[in-house]
Order: sequence, then structure tokens, then C-alpha cells
Amino acid sequence: MEKQDLSIIDVGGEGERIVYSNPVNLEPTYAGRLGEEYRISLNLTERQTTILNRMWYPDNNFSSIPFCRAEIVKLFVLILDDLAYKYAKERTVLEVQFNTLADMITRKHLANGMNDYNYKYTLLSTLDQIYFNLFKHAENALRAHYGHTRKINTDVDYGDEEINNAYHARLTSKVLQMLPIWVPRVDMPDEATNIALYTQNANRWKLRFEEICSEFKHEPKKYLAGILKLAKLNASNPAIEMIYFEASKFIAAHDPQIALILYIYYIHSDLQSIAFDNRQLTKTAQKNIFKTKEQVEAFQTIVRDLISNQDLNSALLAVPSVFSRKRKTIQLDPNAIAAINERHSGTVELLNKYLQEDTEDDTKVVIPDLIVIEAPIQHCVFIETLPLTAIQVEIILHFAKNNFVVPQQEIERIAKEKGLFKNQLVEGINETCYETIDDVLIEEEEDNYIIYETYYKSILAS
Repeated sequence: MEKQDLSIIDVGGEGERIVYSNPVNLEPTYAGRLGEEYRISLNLTERQTTILNRMWYPDNNFSSIPFCRAEIVKLFVLILDDLAYKYAKERTVLEVQFNTLADMITRKHLANGMNDYNYKYTLLSTLDQIYFNLFKHAENALRAHYGHTRKINTDVDYGDEEINNAYHARLTSKVLQMLPIWVPRVDMPDEATNIALYTQNANRWKLRFEEICSEFKHEPKKYLAGILKLAKLNASNPAIEMIYFEASKFIAAHDPQIALILYIYYIHSDLQSIAFDNRQLTKTAQKNIFKTKEQVEAFQTIVRDLISNQDLNSALLAVPSVFSRKRKTIQLDPNAIAAINERHSGTVELLNKYLQEDTEDDTKVVIPDLIVIEAPIQHCVFIETLPLTAIQVEIILHFAKNNFVVPQQEIERIAKEKGLFKNQLVEGINETCYETIDDVLIEEEEDNYIIYETYYKSILAS
């Protein structure tokens, strides 16, 4: 078989071929690179392998998951092949289009254009960046497909309108049209990958939660099974307790017993977390669940016992007893029975009276007060010498429960509820912690605030 030509055509005017597979001053050893990693498993061509080997691709949380990385490569190759096909229909080839872009960009940055000593090396480096940008588009599309909302930056701005327009026309616009077609062809995450993704993105569970609510709200048993499966996948997610809590709230209007089962799971999960939030069932949920004061008191006892002994199974087994009917015991006076025997005509009337009293007491609906469960005494979470206020502690713990990444809008909402400004709250925490960690605790990252876990651990009480 004839060896494939991996060189690219210099469009600068001399028609010289530049060998893409072995650029100047770059060691052509690709052990551990993407091309070599997936050459056999994805049956890559020599050209695809070479392009992937050339990219210096920095691992991130998403791509470090083996399943995700393999699917990114798969999607990248599909897009690359489709681009080549579309260029062929336009009577051109992908390499010429990419090389033309690279030449425009290179000439923009080099004063002497193609006469510059670094022209060839810069051209090859720019080509790598073009392929890498395509790879990032594939990754972002896969992130969205897997419900991983954090995206990487794919914006291109070379400070030149002509170059930016050419880049969009030759590459970006085409890729954005292709991705919706090819993304459904990739495999969905397996269980191990889902666990890793839920751990990385504390709010990813909400997408599947909404699906479960929509699919099974009228099938309580399937709803419970779906929620428990979702919670299992989120076992390492600090936000797991919120899955149980929101699930309990939602199903309260449809199945009171399952609502209480899920609330028990919430309390148990909350007890295992870094701080006991002790969220109470909403008043609306409680009105949907409880019909008598006795039911409220019975459930309060179950929750108190759970907080005391943390025996989840015992608490779950006790939930049905909350709704068991407790019939009134009727004690008859022997003297009254004797009197009744003498007056048969009044027997039916008297028995009806007894039964009526029993029925009225048994079916009476009582709207109880809100359940209030006292939280166990909590020891100080952070170093005692840190003069953190209650709201500052709440905010830092909120980060810990959301995998140390919180949207800025969420912090702004919390600050507003407390009568504070967002910046005032964040800067106050950073000033308080600065002497301890010798750095700011909370940093901005695009639309989010983040805390490095090592910094968080350094302010924890020993």
C-alpha cells in the first residue's frame, strides 16, 4: 500500500512541502500522546494519529476521565473526517484550508512574513493551535451532551478582523453545524464515568433529577428507585443530601410515605456531612404528608432517634407506622350493658352513637405545626483562632458541599438575602483567612468562585 503523504503545502507562494509529522526542532517521540494512546483501540489512520500526537493537550478534570477522553478523540476524528468531506465538495482539501489560515495568522505575527527565520516553525505551531481549537470544540460538545455544564474556552481572537472572519468561515461555522449531527453517535457514560462526573460537578444531578420527577411522579415506587439509584451515583458528591431533600419535597403531594422515607435518607446523609444543616420540610409538604397531630409526633420521634443513634435501617422500617391506623378502644360498662338488655329498642341508637364518636375522632384532619428537630451540638469546624462570622462559616461550608465551585450569581443571591454585597462578603472571608493561608481563599474563575481544597483543609480544625 502506498504510504500516505502527511506533508502540507506551503501556500506562501513557493509551493514547498512542509513535513507535518516531523517539524523543526521538535523531538518526534510520541509515547503517551493521544494518537499513540488510541491508535489501535479507535483504529486511527496514520494521518489521524499524527495530528493527535502533535497536539500538546493539557489534561483537565473532564478529559482526565479515561472514558471521556476516548469519546472526545472519537468525536474529534468524526468532525475531522466530515470537514474533509465538506471541503472536498467545495473542490478543496482540509489541509489547504487549515494551512491558509495558519499562513494568514503567521504573517500577521511575523514582521518579515515568510522570510522570517521562524516562519516554518511558527506556521506549524499555528496549525497545532487550529487543530487544538477543533479538539476543544469537540470536548465542549461532549461536556454538554453528558450534562457537564462547565466549558472550556474556544474563543478565537487574533486581533485582526480579516483573520477572525476567515477563521469563522473556514472552520468555526462549519464545526458548529456538524456537532449536533455527530454528538449523538458517541457512547453515553458508563456507571464509573457517571460517578466521576457527578463528583466533579456538584449540580449535575439536577438534570437527571428533573427527568425522574417528570417520568415517575405518578409511579412512586419507580420514583423512589430512580432517586436511590441517582443518589448511589452521587455517593462521592458533597451535594448528595440535597438529592434526598428535594426528592422528598417533590413527592410529598403524591405519596406521603415515600416522602418521609426520602426525608429520613436526607437526615442520615446530612448527619454524615461536614455540617448538619437540618433543613425542615416545607409547610406545604407537611400539610400534604400529615393528617393528624399524632402522625407528626410519631415521625418526630423517629427522626430524634435517628439523630441519636444514626441507625438508618431502623428509621426506615419505622416510617410505615406513622400512617398505621390506631383504632379507638371502646370500653363498655357492665351496668350499661345490663340496662341496654332491658331496653332493646334503644340498642341500635346507642351503638350508632358509639360508632359515630369513633369515626369522627378517627377521621378528623389536624393541620400540625411545622416539625422542628433540634440539631445535635456541632463542634467548631474551622480553626478557633480564625474570627469567622456565622455567615462566613456558612459560605465556606457551602463551597465544601458544592465541590469547591459556586456560581457568582449564587453567592450574590446568598449575600443579598443576608443584607450584604457579594464583594463585601467574599473580601471579608479572604481578609480573615489571609494570615493563615498566606493567600486569598476564594478566587474568581470565569463565572464562578472557587476554593482550592488544600487551602480549605488548612483552615479546618484538627
